[in-house]
Amino acid sequence: MVSRGVAKKEHPFENLVRTVRRLRAPGGCPWDRAQTHKTLRPYIIEEAYEVLEVIDRIKSRASLKNKKTRADFCEELGDLLMQVLIHSELAREEGVFDINDVARSLNGKLVRRHPHVFGKVRANTSAKALKSWEKQKAREKAANPDASMLDGVPRALPALQRAARIIERATRVGFQWKDLQGPLEKVEEELAELIGEIRKSGKRVSRTKIENELGDVLFSLCNVAFLLKISPEDALRGMLARFETRFRHVERRLGAIGKTPEESTLEEMDVFWNEAKIKEKRRK
Repeated sequence: MVSRGVAKKEHPFENLVRTVRRLRAPGGCPWDRAQTHKTLRPYIIEEAYEVLEVIDRIKSRASLKNKKTRADFCEELGDLLMQVLIHSELAREEGVFDINDVARSLNGKLVRRHPHVFGKVRANTSAKALKSWEKQKAREKAANPDASMLDGVPRALPALQRAARIIERATRVGFQWKDLQGPLEKVEEELAELIGEIRKSGKRVSRTKIENELGDVLFSLCNVAFLLKISPEDALRGMLARFETRFRHVERRLGAIGKTPEESTLEEMDVFWNEAKIKEKRRK
């Protein structure tokens, strides 16, 4: 019994774990009970991207003072946490591990890889702290003769993001040009090969060869982005946002004269497209 005047201590995380367990238990939610690690796979990716959408709205610390942004951020992080919890609950049911094991494993890794915080190593800058982290990771992997610098880069990452991570790993061991000249020449070389493959006259076009050459061009551009300290994923997302804004403008302008894109010529749409680009420049 709680003494009068003493507030009952709240345990939000423990309550959440119990709620998820109840959803999976007999008599719980039929949908949650039907899920497996495989069926849940799309949701963990989807929830992560919904978190990213909110993060993209946070332009400064002041952005988080916006009530809706703050509420959306909290909600989306919660949805992502739900994925961790339900996968952990599935694993508990299978007798493999539970959420406490997940927390214990993460805590152990954080302590091991931060000897500059929990040990005697000194690291008073972000760069030194990262170097300390990487050294500890290297020690942990040294016991495995098949270990590679590329281990730990998830194959399920979006391709542009994975390319950036792989390039970053290779760069750590010196597998990289010293300046932009080499990568820029490589882009020109790969682009010429792609164009040559596409333009081959009188020969059957090999889809596989074109796909390979296109992949080489994209990877070369990712390397240029890396040396410019630009995320290729963010660069493309930005371009997609601009394309969407411009195309919506085209649709609105066509609608104002009683037409749809399907009923319009490319030349007509181009006029409004360029109009949208001019508006963008004026806003900058």
